[in-house]
This record gives sequence, C-alpha cells and structure tokens, in this order.
Amino acid sequence: MAIDAAPVPRTGALLPFGGPQAQPRGHPPVKVGLVAPRYAVIDVETTGLEPGIDRIVECAIVELDGAGRVLDDWVSLVAIPGSEEPGASAIHGISRRMLSGAPTFPELIPELVRRLAGRILVGHVLAFDAGHLGAEFARAGMPLPDLVADGVCTRDLARDHLPPGPRSLEACCAAIGVAHHGAHSALGDARATATLLRWFLIARRPPRALRSTPPFGAPEWPGSDAAPAGPCGVCGLRLSPDR
Repeated sequence: MAIDAAPVPRTGALLPFGGPQAQPRGHPPVKVGLVAPRYAVIDVETTGLEPGIDRIVECAIVELDGAGRVLDDWVSLVAIPGSEEPGASAIHGISRRMLSGAPTFPELIPELVRRLAGRILVGHVLAFDAGHLGAEFARAGMPLPDLVADGVCTRDLARDHLPPGPRSLEACCAAIGVAHHGAHSALGDARATATLLRWFLIARRPPRALRSTPPFGAPEWPGSDAAPAGPCGVCGLRLSPDR
C-alpha cells in the first residue's frame, strides 16, 4: 500500500495539514521500548552536513499520538541570509527564489515550540535533524523547547526490528510494504518516518520474530495521492552508507 500524500507547494507560508486518520488495526501494539504521550516526527532540508555552519531551508513536523495515529502535520520553507543559491540545491531542489518571502528561523520559533514542547522527538538518523534544529535555536539565542526523553531514531529501530538490509528511509519503507512518496522533501520524508514509527507501534507480531513483513495500513494523508518528488538534502547527502 502506498502512502497517500498531499502535494506540498513550497512557498513561504506555514502549511498545516491535518484531519482524521485511519485507526490502528489488528493486534495490540507491540512494545519496542517506546513510551510516549505524543511524538513529533521531524525532518529538515539543509544547505550541508554541518550543524552550526550549514542552515535549515525547510522543516516539517508530523505529530502522532502514542497509538500511532497522525494528529497533524506542518511544513515551512526557511529563509536564510545571502543571495547565492542554497547549498545542496541540486539535491533538495530548493532555490533562492523559492525562499523569497519565507519566514526566517527565528520567526518560526513560536510555531516550532508549540509543535515540539512536551513531545518525544523522532527522526530517521535523528542526530542529524536534532543537531541542525539545536544549532538554529542556539543561533537565534533561544533554548530548545522541553522535550520528553531522549528521542527516537527510526533507523536504530529498523536495525533492531526489521529483517537485515539497507537502512535508508526508502529501504525501510519498502521493508514494511509502503512506498515513500514525496521523497526528497521535508514533509515527504517526515511522513515516511512517521509511517515507520507507526508500524513499529502497531506491528502485528513481535519484531524480533519477523521473517516477512505483516500486513499494514499506512496513514491516509489529506489531499491527493502523491507529494512532489525532488532531491533531498538529508537523504541525498548520505550521512552514512545506510542513511
């Protein structure tokens, strides 16, 4: 089953998406060491690999409850100083013209705090996204919002709970039987990561016993059935061989 994802117009406006989602089906959630009131699944597109040097040019957050239901999602481009093309634009597809009129990171901080405070932060290679997020808050002279626990990395969960194989976001989605639509955009990657987390929360058999993937209902995202494809500064930059 493919992930249904709404097209994401990359403008400077804040773009909230929400609506009712499919209820978990099948057996009760398996326990994989996750205890959370709510999860904030984050993905950032950046100008490079180095937090504190490179900048965030797009940020998306998907919120899930403890049962894996999608509560809301949001995305925004992020304006950065300068007139040159953003670094890694050949990968994430974000141009200087697209950032014209977008909010700056400090302008987004109230919205980010509202969506992150009191949540467990989740990412695929979480250290990358959290590192850039923390660097941008520090650059703005603001502390990170209060988060619950240490965060969850879906790549680490995949290593423990999926059959052997590559651990890129696309490969992990394929391993659970869903397509990674909207790859190479912050919202597309955040939705794919949220789908992985949801699978870990409601999988139908103990993860370590997996020999093949169980049937799984992916979230039904509001809007049309495909998000735009394009290159991604997070996945494409290859933090490690199995990013």
